[in-house]
Amino acid sequence: MTLSLHKLERALTKQGMIMRKIYAMDGYCIYLELLCIATADICMMYIPSKYEIKAEGGDICKISYVDINEDGSIPEEYAEEPDNFDLENAYAEVDIALESSHKDMAGHLEESYNHPLSLKDMSKGDKTNLREIFRQLRRLRFCVQNLKYKLCIVYKGYLCCIRRDDTFECFHTAVRPHMEDNRTLVVTMDLETFYTKSHSVNDDIKTVREGIYKVLDRNQVKHTQNLYKIMEYKTTLISTSSECLKKKGSYSIYITKMEGMLRDLGVAERGVVAKLMTIEERYVNDRGLRGLHKDIEKSHLVAKHEDELKGINNVKQEIIGNIMDLKAKRETLSLKVDKICFDNTVMLDAILKNFELLREF
Repeated sequence: MTLSLHKLERALTKQGMIMRKIYAMDGYCIYLELLCIATADICMMYIPSKYEIKAEGGDICKISYVDINEDGSIPEEYAEEPDNFDLENAYAEVDIALESSHKDMAGHLEESYNHPLSLKDMSKGDKTNLREIFRQLRRLRFCVQNLKYKLCIVYKGYLCCIRRDDTFECFHTAVRPHMEDNRTLVVTMDLETFYTKSHSVNDDIKTVREGIYKVLDRNQVKHTQNLYKIMEYKTTLISTSSECLKKKGSYSIYITKMEGMLRDLGVAERGVVAKLMTIEERYVNDRGLRGLHKDIEKSHLVAKHEDELKGINNVKQEIIGNIMDLKAKRETLSLKVDKICFDNTVMLDAILKNFELLREF
């Protein structure tokens, strides 16, 4: 359905709204940035695809889709992919266009720039910030999930939007040189909502914005309280760490004692083996009836010492098992404590850096 932008602009003016900027794709309006004169609020109007409104006049910004998932998550695999935009070929296309006889030269040249922005085309900083923004939008989505009004965060040349069905999309437009690294929270509505709620749209936008402010302020207090509770653990941090060190020390003491027992058993074992060797040497040359008597005597002595060896070996196996168990416990505790301390140090470092950022505002 083709509609007139001028007719829509007149309807906006009638409701005390001024069209400040047009975000367009393929020559048609996607979003309109509006100023509510009575409240000095900036809002955005989404133009559904079934309504074709040509972008003409005014401040037009050409936008393109940024490849993200509908749940607002950013696919990691794009980070390391090679760039699919061949700069040399792009310039070659322009050169060919200049030499050709296209009637619509401007339109043909514009096709050279018609490359949807992929995440691998962005800077690392922009990707990090977009992840943060969409995580924030996923939280804020619950504030507007039952409303016709949605939210958009504008960051540099990016429009990070909640769709009417509460999924997410992202657009990009060329960043202007004077654009700062700011984030702007904007209430959005679609064209149909504007016409059905035209009598209250200004008040609705103000109410939604102020409601979001209250949620953010209330959550700031809650987050601060939660952080304070976390910080209270500092009083038990040293004692907890000391307890872990004591436990590891206990394991080490038990292991040392058992290793000593193992050495003593080794000495005893070698003594029994030496006795067996002595018995073998003592009875080696006896023959005849007297020799038979000695063989029986020898067998009793050998059996006795072999039983001793068996008993020593059983105790050794038990001690070895206990030592291995204690070592496993000590190593598990050491590795887990190291992992927890390292992770907590990294997270607390990030928290401290974030607190430093608060001082800049």
